[in-house]
Amino acid sequence: MRKHFSLLPLAMLVTTAVYADNLDVINVVSENTGAKSKTNVITTESINRSTETELKGLLKDEPAINFGGGRGTSQWFTIRGMGQDQVDVKVDDAYTDAQLFHHQGRFMFDPALLKKVSVQKGTGSASAGIGATSGAIVAETVSAKDLLKDGQDIGFKLNAGVSSNKGWSKGATVYSRAGMMDALISGNWVKESEYKAGNGYKIKNSALGQRGLLAKVGADLNEDHRIELSHRQERHYGVRALREEFDFSQDWLTANGRNGTPPALTKEQRANGYTLNQEGNIWYVLDRNGNKMPNTENNAPRYRITTNDTSKIEWTGKNMGLISNAKANVWRSVISREEPSERSRIRLIANGANVNLDSPIGESHLIKYGVNYRDQEGKPNSLTVQNGVQMKTQKKREVGVYTEGIWGLGAFTLTTGLRYDHFNFRAMDGSKSKKGSVNPSVGLIYEVTNDLSLNTSLNYATRSPRFHEIMLSSGASRGGTAVYSIANNIKPEKSRNAEVGFNYKFADSLSLNGSYFWQTVQDTHAFTQIRQGYYEIQNAGKLRNHGYELGAAYKYEGLTLRTGVAYSKPELDGRTVDSTVTAIPIGRTWTTGASYRFEKPDVEIGWKGRFVQHTSYDSTTNNRGGGATTTKRPGYGVNDFYVTWKPAKNVNLNLALNNAFNKYYRSHSQRAGVSTLPEPGRDVRLSVNYTF
Repeated sequence: MRKHFSLLPLAMLVTTAVYADNLDVINVVSENTGAKSKTNVITTESINRSTETELKGLLKDEPAINFGGGRGTSQWFTIRGMGQDQVDVKVDDAYTDAQLFHHQGRFMFDPALLKKVSVQKGTGSASAGIGATSGAIVAETVSAKDLLKDGQDIGFKLNAGVSSNKGWSKGATVYSRAGMMDALISGNWVKESEYKAGNGYKIKNSALGQRGLLAKVGADLNEDHRIELSHRQERHYGVRALREEFDFSQDWLTANGRNGTPPALTKEQRANGYTLNQEGNIWYVLDRNGNKMPNTENNAPRYRITTNDTSKIEWTGKNMGLISNAKANVWRSVISREEPSERSRIRLIANGANVNLDSPIGESHLIKYGVNYRDQEGKPNSLTVQNGVQMKTQKKREVGVYTEGIWGLGAFTLTTGLRYDHFNFRAMDGSKSKKGSVNPSVGLIYEVTNDLSLNTSLNYATRSPRFHEIMLSSGASRGGTAVYSIANNIKPEKSRNAEVGFNYKFADSLSLNGSYFWQTVQDTHAFTQIRQGYYEIQNAGKLRNHGYELGAAYKYEGLTLRTGVAYSKPELDGRTVDSTVTAIPIGRTWTTGASYRFEKPDVEIGWKGRFVQHTSYDSTTNNRGGGATTTKRPGYGVNDFYVTWKPAKNVNLNLALNNAFNKYYRSHSQRAGVSTLPEPGRDVRLSVNYTF
């Protein structure tokens, strides 16, 4: 029997709320867009049954999402090959789009604090929020109400883990309620020493300490209204390389002579017992054991602290006459990078607000509408005067309004949307630019049968100009002038994404999904040199991307089999893009898995594989590869094995063998070249968590 109506906005922010409370005949479908959007990819349960302490490990099953090597902000990630300036990570509706430094990733993310994570790919529809051009990872932090059981007023959770590749973790959470009030306090600590890559050598300056803190207080004013106040802090600290995404562990320290004479060691090197050894025309510095010395000083390692502090107050309501569901919040984020030895501190300060409303029309239609606001300011360590002009902090204000309709038409669900966004930008020299844009979106789902649905969508979205990296926004760099301005007539980047897909489910055993997409981003932004020491953000080209994603899963009793594949091909003005901030050519990526879960005892054993095919390209020509300047990225395959055991309903014991065959490889989402960070080698991980 065909469903009467399937409610699904083809939006980046796919809702999982059940509207059936208000519209009894509406049957909600939360995932019916092929591979474009996936809700609850990560849940509290999946985190509890995993040894992973990073988002990279928890999203291994997603072939369209790729993370770089290293730890923390050494990692750069892509969605469908689109780089970190084109995608977002949203936590509790808070997110920014500015870089602190071009050798440091933009995102900090502690999975231990989360309730669920959803994934959206490609350009979003009208309700997707500000700057939704190329995809997002959307997360929601956990609350006391998510953990408290019926009749329970106080609870605790403890977790701990250890890794053979030099790491450990520990955490604690306490949560309670009293009357209309509830509260949660959570802390998680991860300490990782310098890890070993697949060939066994240690990656210098890869050690990292991480701390995640979360505090929430909520009040249920009545059955339909709730208010919640929260603060989240994530911090990374340790001796880190200046260029975090590079590995100079095998870049050997050398000495140079003058006028044909042999080189000499420095006084400090002689005191440490170092010696010189000539190989051909190169003199290598050897340690007191006769081993070559890594030239880590080339990467200026220093103790660094990177912190993200985010506060938010949120109200949610429902059953308010014409409005069936409502959410409004105000948030503030301060992201800082500190180097105490240099007395350096830079900050990105962002404030935002969102109002999202849903109103039913009759029994088969829904209108979504709302307002999004965000302002950002980049504060470098100092500001200079250049050519008689006092440099200023970069500022940007963005406002968006939207409306989106979901129309139930028998076997069809039509989604129509319209969004208006406006930005106001001030560059460091005081130059200003502002612009507004209108973006439509339309989508259609056709339920061919109860088991098979087809979908298509055409979405437009814009992304405003981004700040020049805040660390280098003082107006001076390397002893010279470095002023980054903005063209007065600049347009926002405008993305158009056309997509077709399908979803098929046979009983509760077999499920298939797939999508093919065509994306175009017009008026991409780039800094253009106007004169010596003076640059300007201008519209610089057209970015195209197309590709596909397919997924399949089969379940029979305790057995689960799955596989997926993703491919994308980004090009800028007809040439392959190789830019970690814009887009990167990723080799065709396959994910596989097999597991079996026993009922008694509650044990699951499984295997996960991730296989990336080699790719070659020439970013200086229109050739895919084979020219004199061809870049070749080797393919790789990584296999993980795991066992999870639940000896009691409130205890999880997890064991994993990651990179079981000690594969030496480099992720394709990092920069190309031999100095980019390799991934960790074999790693035995053990974790336990206990809830009571």
